[in-house]
Amino acid sequence: MACETMTASCYSTTAMPYHGEVASPYWQTLVRVAEQNGINRELIDQLLSADQATDELRSIAVNQYLALMRYGTERCPDFGLRVGQSVTPGSYPVLGMTLLSCSSLRQVLEQIVRYESLNHDLGVSNLIFGNTESHYRWTPNPLYIPDQKDLLGFHLVMSVFAGIKTFAPWLINRIIPVERVCFMAPAPKNIASYKEYKDFFNAELQFNQPENSITVKSEVLAWPVLNGDSASFDALTSHAESLLLTRDNQQDIIWQLKSILPGALRGQVFRIDEVASQLNMSARTLQRKLKESGQGYQVLLDEVRKHLSELYLEEGKLSMNEIAFLVGYQEQSSFNHAFKGWNGVSPTTYKSAKGV
Repeated sequence: MACETMTASCYSTTAMPYHGEVASPYWQTLVRVAEQNGINRELIDQLLSADQATDELRSIAVNQYLALMRYGTERCPDFGLRVGQSVTPGSYPVLGMTLLSCSSLRQVLEQIVRYESLNHDLGVSNLIFGNTESHYRWTPNPLYIPDQKDLLGFHLVMSVFAGIKTFAPWLINRIIPVERVCFMAPAPKNIASYKEYKDFFNAELQFNQPENSITVKSEVLAWPVLNGDSASFDALTSHAESLLLTRDNQQDIIWQLKSILPGALRGQVFRIDEVASQLNMSARTLQRKLKESGQGYQVLLDEVRKHLSELYLEEGKLSMNEIAFLVGYQEQSSFNHAFKGWNGVSPTTYKSAKGV
């Protein structure tokens, strides 16, 4: 996709990448669609802990959200689209009211990018505003969706993109005209699904792309939000900022490390000095911060390696050699030894036990 880098303004968010959360209203939207597609409540409740089943939910874990999303994709080929089509202002606590108070569609997108982590830690948004075209990009969190072309990742991206298009008429009382929608995943094999996606977005669809993105003409972003109120906007964004600050304060060096290690491992640039450089600090500073947190770099590295290894094995798409490389091992034998130390069984035994 062409990008007008000389004239573009960029905005982005950072996802909280490990043991992340999804706000209850966002989860309830998924639950509603799951039930509509034949997933019984008993199965949904099995995903929740005893405390979550008895208490009023404020949030659930990203893993729980994705588990239900996976159930849905196994039952319905258009599940991600249906989730996105079911969003309402109530699906977005705090953020929804803030969006309703914006003055323009551009300001809406800026607030989505700024405050989406108040809704979920499922992925990262990025905006590029150009003179003629502007692009909204969304990438699933690599600690939960390490294979960006995975079917689950595709449905997750689809739910986000469809949610934005569905929510827009609440704000501007008309449908956003989309130029094209790009997906990293391959095209769906189901022709009916492809037609449904095409009809919904009414735009060119491109698959096997380097990014997930929605492209619109930049002039569209000037469209006003109906009843947008600057006084309410200031108050609501002030409240959102205070909530975001609380979350940011919780994102210590441990969280920062875990957010970049999947990419560092994949790129074979995970030595402590290389990772410290990505965090814009020296290796000595990183070591000091880790010591203050009571953690060691190797322990954290192995925790992420273990987590990613299990995801790759459970997906069942990659060879042992490929998995070993993606988690930072040059030799499969070294990976096998490490995995057995983490789990007490070999990768092959673990995979078989999971029924893969």
